[in-house]
Amino acid sequence: MPWHVKCYACLCGLLCLLSLQGEQREMEEEVEGAEKRISKSSQKGLKAGWTRGTFILRKDHLEKIKSLAYWERKQVKEVMDEVLEDYLRRKRIKPMRSK
Repeated sequence: MPWHVKCYACLCGLLCLLSLQGEQREMEEEVEGAEKRISKSSQKGLKAGWTRGTFILRKDHLEKIKSLAYWERKQVKEVMDEVLEDYLRRKRIKPMRSK
């Protein structure tokens, strides 16, 4: 059997295992977080109180955040949480008007 056919078969098997593992993880999350209601797809797979967001930022800031996370052995989301927590702590924030 040619090498690329073997590689393709191995890759298909790996992808199958990963998808099964993902399904198992989703089922475990449903059981563990039965009381946690997911109202948006951006909350799927996250702990309570967290959500996903997409933001545009300067490249140099992103590189500094990634470096900081690497050297402090943290995830980028942990560094961003600390940065935002520190920044917001020093601000007086009025609630937005509801629509």
